[in-house]
Parts: sequence; C-alpha cells; structure tokens
Amino acid sequence: MIAITPEEVKLFAEFIHARSGIVLNSTKAYLLESRLWPLLDEYGAKNFTDFFYAGYRSEEWGARVVDAISTHETSFFRDQRPFELLQTKILPDFFGKRQNGIETTPPWLQIWSAACSTGQEVYSIAMIIAELLGGEMKRWHITITGTDISDVAINKAKQGLYTRYEVERGVPPDLCQKYFESQGELLKVRADLQAMTVFNKTNLLAASGGRGVYDIILCRNVAIYFNQENRRRLFQMIATCLRLEGVLIIGSTESISGISDRFIRNESCNTVYFQKERG
Repeated sequence: MIAITPEEVKLFAEFIHARSGIVLNSTKAYLLESRLWPLLDEYGAKNFTDFFYAGYRSEEWGARVVDAISTHETSFFRDQRPFELLQTKILPDFFGKRQNGIETTPPWLQIWSAACSTGQEVYSIAMIIAELLGGEMKRWHITITGTDISDVAINKAKQGLYTRYEVERGVPPDLCQKYFESQGELLKVRADLQAMTVFNKTNLLAASGGRGVYDIILCRNVAIYFNQENRRRLFQMIATCLRLEGVLIIGSTESISGISDRFIRNESCNTVYFQKERG
C-alpha cells in the first residue's frame, strides 16, 4: 500500500471538509490510505498527490472520494433504545392526535432519516409503523425520507435488498419473516414498506438544507464528524425543517448543549429526545 504524506493528508482533508463537512486530521492518515488506495490503483496514480490532481475538479471523482471516506456502518434497529422510544411514545402520540381527526384527514406523517446510509434505519421505522397501525396503515399518508451524501449508499437503500446476515443480525425472526421476501440469496423489503420510503442524495450542509418539513427527524451519529461551526449550521437547518413541537432524535453520545437553543430536551424510555421550541 502506498503511504500518504502529512502534506497529502492536509490536501485531502481540506477537500473533503469543503465538500462534505467531515473533519479529518493527521490521526486519520491510515483511514485515508486504506479507503482511497483502491482508487489510486484504478486511476493509475503513483502517489496520493498524483491521484488528487488527476481528478479533484471532477464531480464524479469528488463524489467517489467522499463516498470512500464516509462511514456506512449501520444495521437494522441499531442502538435499540431510539426505536423503543418511537414505538412506545413518539409514534403513538402522533397517531393518536391525527387518527382522531384533530389535525388532518386523511391522517399523515412525515419522517426524515438524515445520513441514512444504506437504508436500514428507514426500514426499521417502517416496520415499527406497520406493527403499530396494522391494517389501518392503508388509511395513512406516510413518507419516510432517507438522505445520505453517498450515491452508493442511496442506491442500495432504494433497492431494499440485503444479505441474510445484514437482516438477521438486527431484525427479530418474526419481523424478518413478515416484512422480507427471499430474492435468490438476498432478502428484499416488502413492497408496502418500500412504498412509504423516498431516498435522495443530500449534503446536510448544503444551502438547500433538508428539502422539506417533518414531524420527526432522526440525525444520529452525524454531528460527531463536524466541527463546532458546522454543528451549529446542521441543527439550525434541522430546526427550520422540523414542525412546531416536532421531535428530533440524535445519537446517544451526542449533545446539542451550547450548539442550539431551538430545542427543548425531553426524556422517555431511558432515551433523550428533543422538541422544537415555540417562538
């Protein structure tokens, strides 16, 4: 493997930060080496400098570099507690208000999974909704929007196709049998669950923001890759995309204290969540 120099780390770190907001420093040299080395070989570059100047002005090149660096580690029902919160508190509250005709008829719900990676979080939410609503689900207009900066991740999410290992390591056997169909060696998400979903490539720090207004936003384990200023930008954008008294769920190790004053902190099911502040 070709070694990356400190100067090359700085070169790529500045490019990746400008394009995605992801912060990398000298401690991430091995990450850059291991993730980008296959691309060097593909481009026939002798070193990382040659690779950078061979393509940094190309949109496709930039997308592939950011995609290689982005962390796509995810799983169905990852970190179980936020999903328990959705199932026992957040979603029943929304369903109760809207099913009783207090707000709209037919009832509706808009959910955004920011940085959804390959879609497991989105489909986990869809399974919870299907379990809660049962046959009533057809009456509802529900959209779960998943966004990610990676083209590769979004394309996989749209397909809804996963290996048995990917599904079975997170999905309980009864839900696996109920909501997935065999397709050769793979398992495919059931069509009615896929019908609830929309997947788009989105840079969370782009001026166009979240491109919608939502009742529930999940933005878990995203801000940890940004610096303080970009965290402020991120949560400012999220606040504008969240309906009044809508719910924001972030990662269990994350905090918005000192970053945004537009949310009220709440706790249920041993899980912290936030609601948009009035006014």
